[in-house]
Amino acid sequence: MSHELDPIETGTTLDSESPIAVEEDRKGCELIDGEWVPKDREESPREIDRKGYELIDGNWIEKPMSNTAAIVGSNLHGRLFNHIRPNRSGLLMIGDAAYRLPNSNNNRVRKPDLSFVVAGRVTPTRDEDGSWSIAPDLAVEVISPSDEAEAVETKLDEYLRAGVRLVWVLYIPTRNVWAYKLDGTARLYRATDTLPGEDVLPGFAVPVAELFEGV
Repeated sequence: MSHELDPIETGTTLDSESPIAVEEDRKGCELIDGEWVPKDREESPREIDRKGYELIDGNWIEKPMSNTAAIVGSNLHGRLFNHIRPNRSGLLMIGDAAYRLPNSNNNRVRKPDLSFVVAGRVTPTRDEDGSWSIAPDLAVEVISPSDEAEAVETKLDEYLRAGVRLVWVLYIPTRNVWAYKLDGTARLYRATDTLPGEDVLPGFAVPVAELFEGV
């Protein structure tokens, strides 16, 4: 006597040999832990540059410059300009030139008081957010008494790790200049010394005392 098989009710679990339904493919996506995720996700938009500020860990921090520091920066800028312009050796940038340094995340934008980029490395245009994603060849910081030592050291470390070939740190209270090179060496130049451009600015030299004239 034959018996008809009862139909499988909805929700009934099939045995191990039953085929398992395969997720339908979605174009441009990958299946990750059961969820379809776009393969080419857009990066978060970069913050638009703010004049007079640096972007530190996602926060815009004001970078003030005293009149005294501005005088020292102007003295150095004049000497550098007179050397760079005739030789067409590169781009001399003032304090609001913004850099997203290599080996750092998009939440940091540094703005040296002065910077120099050797000719041919970039064109004189900026990214949409107002920054260059490179390390300058020379970065200059003019230190006022109000600047915190930890902040100065942190910035110096970032410059060298990013590949800045030469960093000059000018200290107004002592009228000294520290020169840091990419190979980890550093040298102190006092008021009686002459500051050289090394291999970054061949042929450049300026008496340290001249940089602090007027202060």
